[in-house]
Amino acid sequence: MTTAPRRVGLTALTLFATVLAGCGGGKSDADGTPDVASLATGSAVPSASATTAAAGRPQLRLDMNEDEKQRLWNTYNYCLRDHGVRENKERSAGAPKGSGIISLDQSGEPKAAYVACADKLPLQPPELDEEKNPNYVIQWNDYVQCLRGRGMKIHSLPDGSGWTYDDGVADPSGGLQGAAYDKAERECTLEAFRGEK
Repeated sequence: MTTAPRRVGLTALTLFATVLAGCGGGKSDADGTPDVASLATGSAVPSASATTAAAGRPQLRLDMNEDEKQRLWNTYNYCLRDHGVRENKERSAGAPKGSGIISLDQSGEPKAAYVACADKLPLQPPELDEEKNPNYVIQWNDYVQCLRGRGMKIHSLPDGSGWTYDDGVADPSGGLQGAAYDKAERECTLEAFRGEK
């Protein structure tokens, strides 16, 4: 049996790993409007170790810890809310006590909020940008090989745009799920894109 391809770009993984950490994904409000979780509150000011891109947007780095990334995403998400993106208070209330997680509507409205907050949207690390990193495809393949070495039954797509599950395997995750996958993904990202072995 052939497993349907699952394309997962490393950029998307990095970008959404933090955002989706507190989100159940795919749920809707009572009115059927889908929403997306944003991150826990905390200091809305990026740490001193965060850099700022030339466009004024915060720049994520491969070596940032989750708290540093979270602060940057919080700044963006709270800006959206403050500029009119609807919060799903019921879903936000279901977040762990003290986490400060908020859930925002993902309809893309009002568009003016996204324009107003565009300078707060974090940029991905340059190593994960195929246009900035001439070694991206080679490093992407190293990343996939690293995940394979940890048990995942996957292989890279030829152009480095993602990976797909191997054909005919019962558990293509190789048991890497949840925290174990997050740990492997982070370690393999650092190993492949920074040459850390």
